[in-house]
Amino acid sequence: MSTKRAVLGIAVLLVVCCTLAYQTPAPVVVPVAGDQVQRAYLVSHDGLVEVLDTRTGSVLSHDDTGAWTTGAAVSADGRRVFVVNGRAGDITAVAPGAGVVGRIDTGAQLAQAVLRPDGQRLYVTGGDVVAVIEPEPFRLVATIRVGRQPQGIAITPDGEELYVANAQDGTVSVVDTKSTTLIGTVEVGGLPQHVAVAPDGGEVYVSSLHLGDRPGTITAIDAKTRKAVWSMPIGQGAGSVAVTPDSRHVYVALDRSVVVLDTTKGSTTTLDVDVDVESLAIAPGDRRVFLAGGKTTTVLDSADNSVLATFHLSGLDGDGRGFEAATVAFEPSPG
Repeated sequence: MSTKRAVLGIAVLLVVCCTLAYQTPAPVVVPVAGDQVQRAYLVSHDGLVEVLDTRTGSVLSHDDTGAWTTGAAVSADGRRVFVVNGRAGDITAVAPGAGVVGRIDTGAQLAQAVLRPDGQRLYVTGGDVVAVIEPEPFRLVATIRVGRQPQGIAITPDGEELYVANAQDGTVSVVDTKSTTLIGTVEVGGLPQHVAVAPDGGEVYVSSLHLGDRPGTITAIDAKTRKAVWSMPIGQGAGSVAVTPDSRHVYVALDRSVVVLDTTKGSTTTLDVDVDVESLAIAPGDRRVFLAGGKTTTVLDSADNSVLATFHLSGLDGDGRGFEAATVAFEPSPG
């Protein structure tokens, strides 16, 4: 199969990010175990990639992929940022500070990406398939047919299974990464958008939009049985999903709010925010929650949901337009 051409299809979800951040007050680092999480990777709508020091708020590097971005994944050593330029149909490899070092043109629109914990495979959603990318050398090695219009994608901590949210099917596909085959399909209903696997590997959480005035939902899938075990309405919208390192709390971005689900109690808390949160993320082993939206990125302490810092986005791109926040990515825990 050509490394430059794979027919993938149309993806509608635009989870994107902004760049060049400054903040007041200085950021506060509150890690769960050690100080391993120091860098956040921000990607703008226009495909600009910046590495942010979360301790000082300074930008460590600035690179341009040259196209609209819908997703991103970071290698465990931080030496590569894999950017999904969804509208252009490109998957771009960036070496922070050195620029673009590889590009795969699929010829179709794409959605999101996740890297296997061992760093040996990158998985990208688009059309009715998941594209399998070998990071080094940077090439397309396979495609896996899943449901219709796959969007969000997540991988289990052991790297053995992928969970893919299929927006047009109301399903989640389960893929075996060793055999690169579909091994299960879970009905979740609605228009599934994002998916996250709990760090303990026990459950998988899927956010879904619903047509009309119906609220979005969050559905839990038992990773052992590959069956949905519960689903609940969470409010208007169904954005990105992140789970705290202790697997106890699930954060879901909605329209101008964030819902926090306590998985031990089955209760929810709604946090009102000033902007639409286009992306939220929690770094491995770190209890801080990063909310990206509009011209700010807000950092919460998941222990009490207090605001630790706000990154004010003040950079300009080459056309003089201000950046607007969306996607935040972190280095994963090594497999």
